[in-house]
Amino acid sequence: MKTVVVLRHAERQDRSIPQSHLSQAGIEQARVMSARFDRFDFVVASTSPRAFETAIAMGFAVDIAHPSIEQHSEQIMRDVAEIGGFSAWAAAYRSKSSVIAYTDHVTSLLKIWLEKVPEGGSLLVVTYGGIVEALATGLLPDSDLTELGGWADYAEGFMAVEFGEGFELTPLRR
Repeated sequence: MKTVVVLRHAERQDRSIPQSHLSQAGIEQARVMSARFDRFDFVVASTSPRAFETAIAMGFAVDIAHPSIEQHSEQIMRDVAEIGGFSAWAAAYRSKSSVIAYTDHVTSLLKIWLEKVPEGGSLLVVTYGGIVEALATGLLPDSDLTELGGWADYAEGFMAVEFGEGFELTPLRR
């Protein structure tokens, strides 16, 4: 059994600047979320400052910074309903080729990173909103994911526990 925690980065200073750093509120959000976890065996963050800084503010060193979990295309956002959150991604995954391809790609990366975690260990992935929902969809492609709620807000996401070939997901909200 292994555990995966996937979080959206914490609040940034300036939403109009793509490479903006975390705000003080974001650092506090990350600290609150980190109190739920003792440790992680492997940590992945997108290459953006706010994702990397969220992991550090949580108290965990980043093992890999990966650009594939930083952004997705505008086509994908058009294919996923704006306000639907996790369930919108799950629905789009069943009918939109752009969403299927992207979700399968990022989920394959997550599974590669999970292989680096020892049995009984845990993986932390800090990324963006939208990508959090894509990863949940990729882990449970046949589920509607309604129980996970709307979009992941700052420093929110989900925890997945691996059971053999499947996963059980739990929402992580502030």
